[in-house]
Amino acid sequence: MNRLSDWLKSKVRDPLLAELKKGVSPDEVAAAISVSLAIAVNPIVGTTTILCLLAGKVFRLNHLIMQTINYFSYPLQLLLIIPLVRLGEMITGAEKLPLDPTLIIEEFNRSISGFLVKFGMAGLHGLLGWLIAVPPCAFIINFILKKFMSKWMKFKSDQ
Repeated sequence: MNRLSDWLKSKVRDPLLAELKKGVSPDEVAAAISVSLAIAVNPIVGTTTILCLLAGKVFRLNHLIMQTINYFSYPLQLLLIIPLVRLGEMITGAEKLPLDPTLIIEEFNRSISGFLVKFGMAGLHGLLGWLIAVPPCAFIINFILKKFMSKWMKFKSDQ
């Protein structure tokens, strides 16, 4: 067991800590957290990892921070799917689709094409709700995190 622990420390923990410590500014940390959180709550399950990877590459953000936030935000993504779909339905004036999880799972298991026909518009409504609600929230989170991270990093360097 000791060899496994040593291997995990040398191959996983130490490289991750080194990545986090190498010249990351408070603004960069705040940007990585807010962008990845915004992506992580998009209502299309299964797309967030690749979207965070692409955003990190395009905006030169810390991938370790982004993927960590992405994975820990999965429960939040699931909680926000229905409110985002409802917001999209409200914006478009569409009729509310019943979003009972057992109905969704049954339809998916019965026929993927039938599932896409029946719930595809709900996905588009969810994306619309996400596009309307998330950018202002991400901007506010980024603003707050910049202030917090600046103070926290200064506090940590003073110790």
